[in-house]
Amino acid sequence: MIIKRVLNNNAVMSLDKNNEEIIVKGKGIAFQKKNGDSIDEKKIDKIFVIDNQDTNRRYQEILVNIPDDCITACEAMIDVIKQHVDKELSDKIYVTLTDHIFNLLERIQMGIVFDNTLLWDVKRLYRQEYQAGLLVVEMIRKTFDVKLDDDEASFIALHIVNAQINANFRDVIELTGMIDDIYDIVESDFALTIDKDGLEYTRFIMHLRVFFERIMNKQHMKSEKSQTLLNTLKKEYPKQYQCVMHILEYVSMKYEEPLEGEILYLLVHVIKLTD
Repeated sequence: MIIKRVLNNNAVMSLDKNNEEIIVKGKGIAFQKKNGDSIDEKKIDKIFVIDNQDTNRRYQEILVNIPDDCITACEAMIDVIKQHVDKELSDKIYVTLTDHIFNLLERIQMGIVFDNTLLWDVKRLYRQEYQAGLLVVEMIRKTFDVKLDDDEASFIALHIVNAQINANFRDVIELTGMIDDIYDIVESDFALTIDKDGLEYTRFIMHLRVFFERIMNKQHMKSEKSQTLLNTLKKEYPKQYQCVMHILEYVSMKYEEPLEGEILYLLVHVIKLTD
């Protein structure tokens, strides 16, 4: 295995047997090495195979420009996240979360504090990710000896969601706001206050996350097989059906994807929330 680019003292870029770029890491693996030298395979700790070329390029930039102690700590944090969330994470979390934490540490040094009020109810919308975020916040405190509010867990949670649905961070922020708006629609249509600690609310939010993930990945539900059941529920629960139409009208303002196949599934959840 040959070094194609030295990234830092502990990381190099090489090529696999298919001539695809890989990132090879190990303590001191690039010490006194240069491009074209052989890699000491005994020093290899991790090999990152990143399919997305843009993510690969950005991670190489991270390895070149961010101190290795921060990168190593972030990798340990990502390992903890993977142990505590049950959805697969894309490799880009090594880019986005590492970059976020490095910039966070710089902001703390400069005394800059971000306002968290724009993150809506992240703690409730992404409960599992928020809990993982709290673990990461505690690791940041201990590793870098800094004071950090628990609110930072909300930002961490959104980066985790970002890696789950393979969207960009701006889309995740927007998606979070749309989920918040949708349960506002339900509350408004039925003049009720939804129990946000209840099981049905949690299931509804999880369905909305999957719903938006399908839209963003252009994976559409088919509706023809469920048309009979939909017609029955439409007659029995006309108000809930009308609420679902309000939801789809709102979503259609952002996305032009076909949504007919989602009606039944949204209707079932709205019925459970409101009946």
